[in-house]
Amino acid sequence: MNRFILFIFLLLYRNFQAQNKTEMALYNVGLGSVFGGIGAVINKNPEDKIGEIFLNGFWKGAIGGYLIYESKNLVGKIPEKEHWEYSWAAKMVNSAGTSIVENATSNRGLFEQWHFNIGFNRIEFYTKNQFKVRYKIMPVSFILTTITASKTKFEFSRSLQTGELIFSQSDLLLDRNKRAFVFGNVMVIDTNHLDNYFLFSHELIHIYQYYDYNFINSYFNKPVMNWKNKSNTFNRINNLLYFDTQGIILRGLYLYENSANNCYFDNFFEYEAEFFARRGRVICP
Repeated sequence: MNRFILFIFLLLYRNFQAQNKTEMALYNVGLGSVFGGIGAVINKNPEDKIGEIFLNGFWKGAIGGYLIYESKNLVGKIPEKEHWEYSWAAKMVNSAGTSIVENATSNRGLFEQWHFNIGFNRIEFYTKNQFKVRYKIMPVSFILTTITASKTKFEFSRSLQTGELIFSQSDLLLDRNKRAFVFGNVMVIDTNHLDNYFLFSHELIHIYQYYDYNFINSYFNKPVMNWKNKSNTFNRINNLLYFDTQGIILRGLYLYENSANNCYFDNFFEYEAEFFARRGRVICP
């Protein structure tokens, strides 16, 4: 079922390139709403009616998707105003949006659970019954961060300014023929381009794309709950880790997009990143 859903999604957006912000908003809202509804059905209770649960997840996911869209709009403020601090504002709005989508796909209340990510660190806030805060590690992001840190320089100041884990490499252009790239949700920038606002904004959208697909993790809520009930060891592990399996899926989608592109921005993920960083339509020849 899940493979079929992802296949249909790929067919729908394979050649999609928004002509304006309205269409890009529809993409982000559509992503949250459709998969919010599907996730709510997957995680429904036995007594719940499929139609009602789908609509419940759909409208919640639409709200979350709209906030995600607005967070990407805020990213465009970084080069426009030349202030790194807009990254924090965008990050807060993005966290709210992805939290709501997660609540939708998990068949939870709209404001039942929130999260805030900084690199591989995830802080969860629970508001149902009693307010609680829990710290978790995203293992895929942790591994990618460890690999990156072993080969590059950590930029503490820029990371503090933006709320993202930023690393630099002096020979990146020679090594990869790139000025910057994102590894999961970790950013690496060529040392000579650390002050490039447009470049940072482009790469930041790629990090947000990593979180766009958080809904995939919610689809495994029921088997994870079964494992927790059967194993105290797994229960303790689950209390410490948030399994960011969407990183694997996102990489597969990115490579799929690259398989038949005619120019760099024929890849939807690159197109979206440049669209919001440059605040306008990107045209391929």
